[in-house]
Amino acid sequence: MSLIVQKFGGTSVGSPERIQKVAERIAHAHQAGNQLVVVVSAMGHTTDELIELAHEVSRQPPHREMDMLLSAGERISMALLSMALADCKVPALSLTGSQTGIITDSSHRRARIQRILGDRVRTALGDGKVVIVAGFQGVSETREITTLGRGGSDTTAVALAAALQAEKCEIYTDVDGVFSADPRLVEDAKVWNQIPHDLMVELATRGAGVLHPRSVELAKQFGVQLVVKNSLKESRGTRVVSRLSDNQQKKGMEEFAIVGVTADTNKMFIEVELARSTVVGALWDQAAHSHLSVVAPFFSKNTVSFYSDLDAEGEWKKILEHLGTEGFVKDFHLRSDVVPLSVVGDRFSQDGLALAQVLDCLARAQVDVLIGSASALAITVGVAKSQVEQGLRTLHSEFLGRK
Repeated sequence: MSLIVQKFGGTSVGSPERIQKVAERIAHAHQAGNQLVVVVSAMGHTTDELIELAHEVSRQPPHREMDMLLSAGERISMALLSMALADCKVPALSLTGSQTGIITDSSHRRARIQRILGDRVRTALGDGKVVIVAGFQGVSETREITTLGRGGSDTTAVALAAALQAEKCEIYTDVDGVFSADPRLVEDAKVWNQIPHDLMVELATRGAGVLHPRSVELAKQFGVQLVVKNSLKESRGTRVVSRLSDNQQKKGMEEFAIVGVTADTNKMFIEVELARSTVVGALWDQAAHSHLSVVAPFFSKNTVSFYSDLDAEGEWKKILEHLGTEGFVKDFHLRSDVVPLSVVGDRFSQDGLALAQVLDCLARAQVDVLIGSASALAITVGVAKSQVEQGLRTLHSEFLGRK
């Protein structure tokens, strides 16, 4: 008997009909003799609708109350799925994050998991039940409801798989696996059978929405077998692995290889003029304390620039204004019209040709690069939001298109 953790995203449970299809899939796996813990996201666009509703009644909704509100979306999904399983004659128990014993720090909106108790989960599994867990949420030591941030249900699923020592964690979404680009925007995007943890983290950090980067980091840290599959049809899916098999390493031993091109329109560009370069630590401390993302940082004299989540604009303004009054920051600019466009691969630091090709390719397509940075695993350039799709297709055609 295998213990499997499955996670179904918002599209997979986006309607009563899809919830019933998910219930049938779970019932089939349960009848095959598997123990199942199922993590669910909120239905469809429920989270976005709740956020919009909050801002209709309040200009600045308190983070604590936002967590109370947003955690309701996953609770709806878990209850409906448990009801659908009852019709399939499958015994099921739905649990919130707090009932599951997902203990987080005290941060609201972007909490981090500290440990998972899971006593009620183990008891229910022992009784032969399928356990349905509300993703994206937990409870702090002070008994406050917390949420884990966008994509938090992925993190919930992998953390549960690690805590319960599950055989594997299956992430079900509305695509066939991890693609070389967003298949909705790039017609010839290819799906990978396998992808290494490190490159998957880079893809996820830079806009590939199929997995949350924190979930991949957890899978690597705790040795969780992670698979991405399509919930709407049978698919082989993509396995996230420690290293590629020998027959997939077709490039020369020291030749750079590219696995994906991504863009993230949910990010904004932030440029900060510091009073002096040595005070950048104060900026990073504030970001770390609030669990704010900092992607592709670039330094030039007393200026630092980077990308962060667009929905954190208000928090960044508050932090930067405070640092300004403290004498650390001279000036800052937050630009939602500039977004990151990235090429993710391996061994870029060994060969400057990749960066040159990216810049040349975009120049030929008349896509203006406003700023850029490079690491061993990713090249990220800032482009106007209006040119993102053109840049994405151009780079994918150059590096990953059909030859």
